[in-house]
Amino acid sequence: MGVPRGTPIFVAYRFPMNTPLSPSLDAVRAEERLSTLLIPGEISAPLLFRRGERLQRLFHSSLKNSPAPPWAPGLRITREWRIITESFLPWAEIEPPLQRLISLGLSYPPPFDPLTIFPSWPDFLERFPVVDGVTADPGILLHRLLADADLRRRWLFTLFLPKEHGGGFGRYPVQQRYLREWMTRRLQRGEREISCLDAACGSGEGSWELLQLCRECGFSRKEVTIRGSSLDPLELFAAAHACFPHDQEREREYRRRIHPLMTAGFADRLSFVREDLALPSESHEQYDLILCNGLLGGPLLHDPEVMERVVAGLVRRLRPGALLLAADRFHDGWLKQSPKGVREALLRKWGMRILETGEGIGGELSEPSVVHMTLLGLLP
Repeated sequence: MGVPRGTPIFVAYRFPMNTPLSPSLDAVRAEERLSTLLIPGEISAPLLFRRGERLQRLFHSSLKNSPAPPWAPGLRITREWRIITESFLPWAEIEPPLQRLISLGLSYPPPFDPLTIFPSWPDFLERFPVVDGVTADPGILLHRLLADADLRRRWLFTLFLPKEHGGGFGRYPVQQRYLREWMTRRLQRGEREISCLDAACGSGEGSWELLQLCRECGFSRKEVTIRGSSLDPLELFAAAHACFPHDQEREREYRRRIHPLMTAGFADRLSFVREDLALPSESHEQYDLILCNGLLGGPLLHDPEVMERVVAGLVRRLRPGALLLAADRFHDGWLKQSPKGVREALLRKWGMRILETGEGIGGELSEPSVVHMTLLGLLP
């Protein structure tokens, strides 16, 4: 059943900030939550449909005139092929209708533009081998995505939760070893309670790993509190429900990994919340440990002023003696733009003692310094 003609497609719903999602593998509950994020059924958008017809004509013209073959699964994209395709089927003609479709398919403003990474139409198509119905004709694909809510769901998840965004377990093993030793020392000192924030948690694997680590180190269920945060509602949904409509293999592996935590009751000590780390937090919670992996100085956050706001906001949420760790797997280009020393200098500026964690950067808030008390609003 489609959306009635004349109905505003972009609804007023906004995924709430600071409203925690608790983990659940219940399919009905997951579907209820997802229905608040994605527009159901067929989307009636006459102007966009006509853009699809125009793209079909452009595609058929390219078939007649381009010396390069159309895209097909398994073909290797060369620089020459990309240049030729751009001449006859320019990405600049295809990208705007797809951007509009993203806005129509989501019930909230997209947190970022996932299309900016694609230099050409073949590069875009190469991302979607797992999505049924992919065709080299952009007009036909656009029409299918408007009509088929299930296909559109998998397409949107593929855009916003690609494996390239750093999803997966075991990404930072050195950091895990460091944390295991740190947690063991806390327990030896009799510090039995631990509160952690996994900032920019993505699809949640790191949050679940942190929960598993607390259990393995000897914390009881009631002694652990962990929160994962992200700006992307689809990431939060995937983290809370271990649900990946576009990648069944990833979903099965995810559920296998978290099953022991679910059955042991530890999952109720974990929650996920939407927040923008560049804005002042509305939460007054303070943590013993904050992770901010794969964000500072990378493709999603490299502006110096914004990065400083994020670091200051995270330090403000630390207790005395708490840790802030930020590992990454950025390529050399990003590391040159935002070297480790620059990021460590930010931690020092906001009153932290630098730690050698073996992976990324880390700092400890040894005591309530003047800088930290100012962040908390305790000093002018």
